[in-house]
Amino acid sequence: MNNLPYRPNVCLIILNKDNQIFMGERHKAPNCWQLPQGGAEPEFTLSENALREASEELGADQDCFSIIKQLTATHVYDFRVIPPFARDLWKGQSQTFWLLRYTGEDTQIDLNRYHPEFQNWRWCAVSELLEIAENIRVEGYSKALPEIINYLNE
Repeated sequence: MNNLPYRPNVCLIILNKDNQIFMGERHKAPNCWQLPQGGAEPEFTLSENALREASEELGADQDCFSIIKQLTATHVYDFRVIPPFARDLWKGQSQTFWLLRYTGEDTQIDLNRYHPEFQNWRWCAVSELLEIAENIRVEGYSKALPEIINYLNE
């Protein structure tokens, strides 16, 4: 039994002005679409990590993002294959979901500004999220989806 802890992770649902969701196609992984996410650095709060990750993964300035709210949904999962950065540190990830607003222009998104996580990106309708997402991501995203829909219907 693996007694290693789960790595704290923030998963970002980033809405544009039309309430479409940002999806990224993983770098060097064609057709693997997902929401931006990343490990939570211990020197930052979870909300600071959410804004930092949004800026890093989309390549837009941090002031182009605002936090709408932290969702109550969480998702804990074991790594199928332990990535090198996690070896002997974590057995998986414990995700919190964050709803953010992107107030910048599409032209400000630069996937190559920092270390690229995505090779392509698109905005999608909320109804398309689970259809577009890589299969291994659907379980976690399904937990957050009702809260996203509730927010948009308020």
